[in-house]
Amino acid sequence: MTVRGTPTGCVLGIVPPHLLEALARNGTGDARDSAERALEHSRRLAAQRRATRGRPRGTYSMMATTPPQDREIYDAHNGNDLPGDLVRAEGAPAVADAAVNEVYDGFGWTWLLYWEVFGRNSFDNDGSALIGSVHYQRKLDNAAWDGTQMYFGDGDGEYFKRFTLAVDVIGHELTHGVTSTESNLTYQGQSGALNESLSDVFGSLVKQRGLGQDAA
Repeated sequence: MTVRGTPTGCVLGIVPPHLLEALARNGTGDARDSAERALEHSRRLAAQRRATRGRPRGTYSMMATTPPQDREIYDAHNGNDLPGDLVRAEGAPAVADAAVNEVYDGFGWTWLLYWEVFGRNSFDNDGSALIGSVHYQRKLDNAAWDGTQMYFGDGDGEYFKRFTLAVDVIGHELTHGVTSTESNLTYQGQSGALNESLSDVFGSLVKQRGLGQDAA
């Protein structure tokens, strides 16, 4: 997979590069600028993503009691530095920022699915914190897993709203963390397609289970 002709390695963003490329070519104003920034950001993260591949696999084991969740939500203040300022930690009450609360709840839904259905403690099955940063860059047209945490753009306001609104996006991206610690699928060709397909399935599972829906 490439971004404007440049190999990117594992591009684990919910908006695929070819769509961002189309917006960069054909969009106007904020939409075009936001797409170009998202593409440039994908290039910078390529080396980082490759460096996080091959982490040890988790060991499946069902504990006698439910382990504690560990969620950390940060505000990047539309800047480039991650994670940013901690604005809500595990057990803290809701805050005024809707994006922060949406990520906190989405992380909780995802964690519960993996624990209650599959006996998996966090994305790596080792209880690691689920870390997310909201308001990353200015009007960024994407949300992604970067190998260690999630970040969320606010969208350009024309084609995309804030990426924290959809819990299945959160479930999808966190599942990339699960996949990377279990199978480390090469992100190209059929293995790359399988990587994305698994994330799509589990993103939908998170949403349906959180809403109390069944397969029917």
